[in-house]
Amino acid sequence: MIDTSMWEPKDGLKFDKKSLDIIKCDNNVAIMAGPGAGKTEILAQKACFILETELCSWPYNILSISRKRESASNIKDRVSLRCGNVLSERFHSFTIEAFTKSIVDRFMHILPKNEQPSEDYKLVFSSRESNFRDKLTFDQLTIIALKIVKSSSTLMSSIRATYKFVFIDEFQDLNGHQYDFVKEIFCASQSVVTVVGDTKQAIMKFANALPDGFVKFKLDFKAELKIIYTNFRAAPELKQFIDCIGHEWWPINAESVSSNTECVPLDKDDYSLLFFNDEAHEVKQLSLKIKKWIVEDKIKPEEIAILFRANTNNNYSKNINIALLEQGVLSVNESNIQDYLSEPLGKVLISLLCLLTRPRDIKAWECLRDSYVYCSSSNSRHNDFELTRMLNLIGEDRFYGEGDIKTFDELFDITIKIMNEFFYENLKRTWIQYQQGTLMEETFHGVLEELKEARNISCSWAGAVDLISGVGAVRMMTIHKSKGLEFEAVVLLGLEDYSYFRFGMTQKKLDEERSTVFVGLSRAKSKLLVSSAMHRQHTGPSSFTHVNSIINDLGKFGMNRSRVDKLDILNI
Repeated sequence: MIDTSMWEPKDGLKFDKKSLDIIKCDNNVAIMAGPGAGKTEILAQKACFILETELCSWPYNILSISRKRESASNIKDRVSLRCGNVLSERFHSFTIEAFTKSIVDRFMHILPKNEQPSEDYKLVFSSRESNFRDKLTFDQLTIIALKIVKSSSTLMSSIRATYKFVFIDEFQDLNGHQYDFVKEIFCASQSVVTVVGDTKQAIMKFANALPDGFVKFKLDFKAELKIIYTNFRAAPELKQFIDCIGHEWWPINAESVSSNTECVPLDKDDYSLLFFNDEAHEVKQLSLKIKKWIVEDKIKPEEIAILFRANTNNNYSKNINIALLEQGVLSVNESNIQDYLSEPLGKVLISLLCLLTRPRDIKAWECLRDSYVYCSSSNSRHNDFELTRMLNLIGEDRFYGEGDIKTFDELFDITIKIMNEFFYENLKRTWIQYQQGTLMEETFHGVLEELKEARNISCSWAGAVDLISGVGAVRMMTIHKSKGLEFEAVVLLGLEDYSYFRFGMTQKKLDEERSTVFVGLSRAKSKLLVSSAMHRQHTGPSSFTHVNSIINDLGKFGMNRSRVDKLDILNI
């Protein structure tokens, strides 16, 4: 155990006094944090502090709730990285939907028979499709979970006793039903609740995100309200630019936040608002610029992101993907695979595929071994025997060297054989999301299909695994998927009416799309390009009537505006 007064942030990271106070706070607290302020890192460090000082000693646990699967996965990975696998086993990270679903699936029998959903109920996205019995929306699932905990004081007490500390990430995206569920369980408990969010990033308002959620939480939970507005990972000039935009779009009480909002023109080479004649011109120029970042500025491809408002039918990603490939630069569309890889099964699959496709990968073996042991209910002697058997089986089928010529079907067969023999039942028993429905099958086939496509543009099976993992490849995703991530360089592609204001503009819509753009801008650490094309294949001539207010603000606060007329990389 480490004394609370002696504890220091892990891995040599430095925090200002306000952030350190939040990390060590043992009361209910609501944190409003600006983009890039390190929300995930602060929560991870707080978890380490709680676990290492034994404020949350065994058998108590920390419950972490997020809105998105990748966010739940990111915070779990960060805690494991900071305090190791042993302590992090008591850090339980779920999406709010997965947590409520686990309660419904395990305890629905508590309700009267006429109020219970079918045991084989299906989840649907529209209330029009639901019937509150065998077809449920996520909101209806939350309502049923709330009924269950209200009906059983024993269950309520058990949950409260299990989780001494509760984190809620992306709090601004919780809707009313979800907030009521959290409040019912934890408001009158001894659990210490920390909520973190950014009102500027509330890009799920279409999902009925709770208005004024921070104010409500502060009153209900008698919590302190803390505001952090430091984008400490960004280059100083980029931080200043983002701060200026934030203050312009969402003015904050000057007494609450101290930030220098004086505007300074940004360096044209690193930060530009670019206008191209057409899409072909755009992707050619951007691919040259990205190659320059990689070759001359020594930025790793995976540290570069291309972000879109939406990417239906890969309309925005397909042409830039081809242009990058022509420059010898690989890219991966993470909108397709990100959900799969954030799953426990996805992580196991990637580790297994790494071991099958390269001669030695210690990190992959450690991940696979730890996953097996974590899910296993056997003793250590039996686990050691099974792990040796697994390693021997992996070694019999090599997909590297001479084995690189083996077919996808051969790789598929050995993968499913190993998964069936060592992992599937253990994963089902351990992870609630696999105990019902088809998520396990969807994840397995989704990852393997992505691998099959990646092999078509990779020179080896190992290269294909790297590609779907995002190693050595430029990462492409929607802005929504990028929340919580950061990159050395970002290209925000397609700032036009069609993407952001296709169905017209109201003040509410403008505020929502400002939030979306702001999330994209704040993913960058040192280089940022915003790109628009006057003509696109799938939209025809572009309109800028509504998006111009956003474009003008970007220029107003220092971003250089350039009409790119020549295929000359030095122009940008």
